[in-house]
Amino acid sequence: MATVTAMMSTHLYTPSMPHLSAYFHTTPAVVKLSLSLNALAFGLMQLIYGPASDRFGRRPTMLLGMVGFTVVSLACAAAQSISQLIAIRIFQGVFSAAEAVLVYAIIHDFFKDTHRVKAMAVYGMAIALAPATAPIIGGYIHVLFGWRANFLLITLFGAITSVIVWRVLPETSTPTRAAVRPGLIIRDYINLLENREFMNYAIMTGAGSGTIMAMITAAPFILISYLSVPTQYYGLFMTGPVLAYMVSNMVTQKIAGQLPVSLLLRVGLIISATGAMGLAATVFSGHLSTIGLTLLFSVTTFGMGPVFAIAPMKAIDATDRPTGVASAMANTIPMVMGALAALSLSIFHDGTARPLAGTIIGLLLIATASYFIAGKRTTANRPSPKSD
Repeated sequence: MATVTAMMSTHLYTPSMPHLSAYFHTTPAVVKLSLSLNALAFGLMQLIYGPASDRFGRRPTMLLGMVGFTVVSLACAAAQSISQLIAIRIFQGVFSAAEAVLVYAIIHDFFKDTHRVKAMAVYGMAIALAPATAPIIGGYIHVLFGWRANFLLITLFGAITSVIVWRVLPETSTPTRAAVRPGLIIRDYINLLENREFMNYAIMTGAGSGTIMAMITAAPFILISYLSVPTQYYGLFMTGPVLAYMVSNMVTQKIAGQLPVSLLLRVGLIISATGAMGLAATVFSGHLSTIGLTLLFSVTTFGMGPVFAIAPMKAIDATDRPTGVASAMANTIPMVMGALAALSLSIFHDGTARPLAGTIIGLLLIATASYFIAGKRTTANRPSPKSD
């Protein structure tokens, strides 16, 4: 619920983005900063929330993040300039980062081995509801009531979620006083950065996050401004990729334990690579269409199901650092990569889909390299099982 609420803060808002250039008398490149800088803050703040949850507990840290998110979402609706909106969106990313790192940590606290893969797959199906429905809802709300109404709706969701977290979420960890010692935190993060297996699984996840973030950033401008799709119909074209991701997670959840995890991960990467290469080919050949964009991105997101269900947990399992710290870094790297992918689209914006295609190809190469490097790690080099 917390993740869906945080995701809706972006997906409800994306149909409005092409119109904000005229509303605030600015350029599309500047408007895109409200997405990329939000994602960057979202990623970096997880480095704080992870150790904080190890020290103070998962539940109070989650509650703090959701209450702060709710207040800042209301402030977004009151923004009077694009610079104000960008600044407030950064703070929205700061508070929404709590749920991201804590979901991974809580799932890791509750489940073991194959059950974690199944839990992550179920989680993937749940969070797919936001990008499946939010752009459709956001498009119609923008047309009927304006872009500010979407942030008011997010505020309502944030308030409801805060109450649910307060009343329902149990504590899943044993707080450790030493968890917030600066020297210890820095040493733990350095250890993770030096852990080749951890880093490669995190980067693999990051390549997938970057692809999706690039698509979320570019799609409103490509579909609405470039391909002339009406704003209220934008979400319908984005439903296909989300449904493909949901189905992929359903399949992953069903077959987890029946097939080797490494095989599931490899198949997911191959499927995603096929969709990404096809999308780039249509863009550079000049044959991009609304249907083609939707279908090829759907293939890409279908492959993301097993990647997102397996790679993050493999990263956390590859280290003996505290779960909150490992979860924070495992989530921060993908989010920073996603933010940089979105930022590249702002920098290289030219009114076409070529920057999107170039970004996706670059991320595909990174994911491929990370997979092969991670696969070369020998069993003898694995760290001992973690104990928080």
